[in-house]
Amino acid sequence: MTREKFLLKITEKWSAKILSVAAAVIIAIFYRMSTLETRSLTVPLVLIKNENLVPVSSFTKTIKVNIRGEANIINSISEEDIEAYIDLTKYTNEGSFNIPVQIQKSGAALGLDLLEISVFPAEMRIMLEQNEIRNIPVYPVFEGTIAHGFEIINQSVSPVNIIAEGPRSSLNNQYEFTTDTIDLDGRHDDFSVLVYIINNNPLITLHGDRMIEYNASVRPIKREYDYPVYETETETESEDGDSQE
Repeated sequence: MTREKFLLKITEKWSAKILSVAAAVIIAIFYRMSTLETRSLTVPLVLIKNENLVPVSSFTKTIKVNIRGEANIINSISEEDIEAYIDLTKYTNEGSFNIPVQIQKSGAALGLDLLEISVFPAEMRIMLEQNEIRNIPVYPVFEGTIAHGFEIINQSVSPVNIIAEGPRSSLNNQYEFTTDTIDLDGRHDDFSVLVYIINNNPLITLHGDRMIEYNASVRPIKREYDYPVYETETETESEDGDSQE
């Protein structure tokens, strides 16, 4: 067979052959897709922080991740192999933004090119505000009553202020912090206790160990009969005059 006849034989009904090959590929793809399975994982949502801007409201701490692939592959993947995160570092101004949820693979998930991954929600609406640091006063909270006949004559807390960090609007509304309750019931001696500072705002971070030391001096209450009675000068003169008469 000459070269010309060979080329003619190959190219004969070329379009039909192409369609046949394409159909075979499509069938193979659909077959493969039909054999794939989907698995759902719940993984922590990591926040890559911005030094100057922070969220002004709390948001979900976990995210739903769907992975699709062959059963033996997706079943070998654990929650630790998938990391979901949102990156705040590129934002420079306060405002509300739709921030995409991104995925990073590790461990058993690495190198699996056929693995399909989707997250829900795919993006989150987050309001960002200037991050600030302030000193805010701390006040102790008490329960119970000092022992009968005693009183607190002197008290102090250390430190008197706590360093707090958070969104500008949150700190603007945080005028003070209070402590866990300090039990005074039946106390009749000087005492010192360490108590935790209460922070009910998850957007505010307290620096340090979040504790204060409360010190109190307790003394018996002085009653009227505890003081010496002195005669007045007028009464003394009157008694002298009466005795002379």
